[in-house]
Amino acid sequence: MIGKLARKTAVFFSENNIIKPEDTEAYAYGLEILYSTVLNSAAVILIAVITGELIAVVVYMAAFLTLRINAGGYHAKTHLGCISILAAVLLIFTAVIKLLPDAAFPYAAAAVMAAAAVPVLIFAPVEHPNHPLREKAVKRLRKTTLIFLSVWTILCLIFIFFAPELSFYAACGALTAAGALTAEKMRQRQSEINK
Repeated sequence: MIGKLARKTAVFFSENNIIKPEDTEAYAYGLEILYSTVLNSAAVILIAVITGELIAVVVYMAAFLTLRINAGGYHAKTHLGCISILAAVLLIFTAVIKLLPDAAFPYAAAAVMAAAAVPVLIFAPVEHPNHPLREKAVKRLRKTTLIFLSVWTILCLIFIFFAPELSFYAACGALTAAGALTAEKMRQRQSEINK
């Protein structure tokens, strides 16, 4: 659906001399990414508003995105799949923070952040088969990922003492990025075994 809409928009731009005809495919791809990002963002905002957990979702998404963009991770086969997975994970996250007793936040934050760090340290960055990386890019992405992991770990440790819930939100975002990274690595290994 999103791909078709992006393609129609790019063709419309081309037919109305807004873009050159030879640039139609490039614009269609860019518009598809834009539309997907807008829909994902709308889903995140909607869930944050409906659950009443705006601050939690913002901190969670900040940790998730800074790690996910640099470390790589699982890609759903369709945009609907991507939005569905994002919505499900966010709903689970908001349910957990509503059910977790306040006294458990510091301990849970430390455990979750430690669990998130392990796969990031082992696997990051993971390449997508459709987007291979040069060795220089791999080194740069790994360095950036480790910097963000260090920053989030330090912030989590600091917040444990005066705002443990914020520490837990960030740790959960990091854990989700680590899970996406691990899922993609496992998918690639399974694909290699099946060849």
